[in-house]
Amino acid sequence: MRFDPFTPQAIADPYPQYHRLRESEPVHWTDKLRAWVLLRHDDVTAFFRDDTHLSSDRSKATKFKGPALPEGVRLRTVSSDPPAHTPVRAMLNACLGPRVRTVAPRVDALVAVLLDRIESAVGRVVERAELRGTVDLIDALAYPLPINVIAELLDVPEHDRAQFRESSQRVARGMDRFYSGGDASRGLQEMGAYFLGLVQERRDGNGDDLVRRLLGAQHDGDTLNDLEVVAMCTALVFGGHETTVNLIGNGVLALLRHPEQLDHLYRQPALIDTAVEEMLRFDSPAQLISRTATTDFEWRDQTIRAGDAVLACLGAANRDPEAFAAPDRFDVARDPNPHLAFGLGTHFCPGAQLSRLEARAAIAALLRRFPRLQLAGAPVRRSTAVLRGLEHLPVRVSA
Repeated sequence: MRFDPFTPQAIADPYPQYHRLRESEPVHWTDKLRAWVLLRHDDVTAFFRDDTHLSSDRSKATKFKGPALPEGVRLRTVSSDPPAHTPVRAMLNACLGPRVRTVAPRVDALVAVLLDRIESAVGRVVERAELRGTVDLIDALAYPLPINVIAELLDVPEHDRAQFRESSQRVARGMDRFYSGGDASRGLQEMGAYFLGLVQERRDGNGDDLVRRLLGAQHDGDTLNDLEVVAMCTALVFGGHETTVNLIGNGVLALLRHPEQLDHLYRQPALIDTAVEEMLRFDSPAQLISRTATTDFEWRDQTIRAGDAVLACLGAANRDPEAFAAPDRFDVARDPNPHLAFGLGTHFCPGAQLSRLEARAAIAALLRRFPRLQLAGAPVRRSTAVLRGLEHLPVRVSA
């Protein structure tokens, strides 16, 4: 069989295709993507831990078509390879961790505001009886929550936040083209231009927002230049927003499609931590992660050449029966749960802590406020394969 994650069937449910390919050809060359695809849990684990043969720097790929930096310009990012990656990641961790702890109480407050709005909206009289008590949970909760949390971390004015949502959606649509997505480039450029102005404005100012923390960060005497701070802020907005939107949307949909698990979580709300981990495993927000081979090497008797793109299929790895008992069963109490939704090793997702925090707060509060939550229509999937999420999730929050 040939791997094609872009068919309507695969967008709706990619897991049967993953299962067949994982069994028949777990290291698979796809002409459609011009890349190797890894589908087994042990292979994807090794992929994330291999800094010797694989690079996360997209510009090293043979098929990369992006612009080159001007000569003499230094730009280290969280996607750089070691050793350039090491001080950048250390400075990000030192700045982000304390700010996440500070913003945690605000997450609960932001969730409460959004749920109040939902309650108010569904209480309005509508002409069509079948729409009474219904709301699109993506538009009402999953999208606004993470963009507002990230904006508060960065102290972005509220009137600028809608721009981030639009740019972030543009990047997400372009991700499926991997190395040459025009939409992705435009979205990143839009966010980059905004943050460049913000960085220049705040370099000499006082405050405790994440932008100023990054501007003042040091690691063994090293500091970040303006472009590196811009790149880090841009990555946080896109990564932190898209991952959490998809986690909340996919997670709530999984609960609604498995009413016995929804009831289990209602009865034992302390399971919210393991429930969120299961949501990350069962329908991972990111399905494909790319690396570039830096040298020729063998993988399961396949020869991978320097410059080849290598894709880790997280959705397949997280349903591998060699790693998970009954992998296609959704179980909010699953433990242990060695999923790979946030990666591993050097490039483990820096926003994982924040994404988990938001999902736990949002889903737990949603179920407390609306204990009779139900699907109110057919969910609409986004037509993207790299990032798996929902465009619309109609739910009924009152009888």
